[in-house]
Formats: sequence, structure tokens, C-alpha cells
Amino acid sequence: MTEIEKKEMTQEISDVLARKLLNATQEPEFAYGEKIRTTDVAKLLGKTAGWVQAGIINGWLPIGVATLEGKLVTNQNQIRSNKRVDYTIFPQKLWEVTGIIWKGRDTVNG
Repeated sequence: MTEIEKKEMTQEISDVLARKLLNATQEPEFAYGEKIRTTDVAKLLGKTAGWVQAGIINGWLPIGVATLEGKLVTNQNQIRSNKRVDYTIFPQKLWEVTGIIWKGRDTVNG
């Protein structure tokens, strides 16, 4: 791991810890009625939906879970080309990890 990668990882960990500390004292209100799509998160983060999906599956973007036929997917090798993987993104986890407060579709379009 390079020094730049170490610094980036340290910054990411610091950001998550800061949000968790804030969470202990003040938690924002989230919109739980609308499903958060991987394309929504991708747009908000300036990434691709595939990047978000890979992060959820491999655990380096812990904002939700991936399931295939009702079973948890934790490795890319579990995915079958003819089967649909479902992603569930939790608003509170999205906020804790990224700082994004999900207020429904307006979060992406607004």
C-alpha cells in the first residue's frame, strides 16, 4: 500500500468515525419509504452503479446487502449471469459511511 493510499484510507476511517460520533448525539431524519437504488448512490458519489454494487458485495462500501434468490451475496463468484442480484441499501448506513442523508428521490434529483 502506497503512502497516498494509506492517507486516503486514514481519511475515510476518520470521516466514518466522525459521522458515528455525530450519530451518537444527533441523527438526521431519513426517508424510509423509497427504495434506494445503486444508480442513485452512484450518481450521488460520482461513480458507476457497478462500482457501488461491487462495494456492497465485497464489503468495502458497507451501506447495504446484496442477495441472490434470498441468500446473502458476499463474493462476486456467487453471481450467475442469468440471475438477478437484489440490493438493499439502508438510509442510515448510507449516511454513516458517506454522509449522504437520504430524503427520497429528491436527494438525487434536487
